[in-house]
Amino acid sequence: MMHNMRQFIARLRNDERGLAAIEYAVLGAILVAAIVTMGGTLTTALTGAATAIGQAVTDATT
Repeated sequence: MMHNMRQFIARLRNDERGLAAIEYAVLGAILVAAIVTMGGTLTTALTGAATAIGQAVTDATT
């Protein structure tokens, strides 16, 4: 019984099928978390840039 359990654990540890898919899933989750985290900062930066451009156009035309 114990021998079978050791064999099972050894096979499980050495089985690399699906490992690449798991690695890509983890990488994707990290990228999504980074995008969500940076989303607010990016929105603020783009809004500030658009406001500055709009103000520059207004100043140039008056």
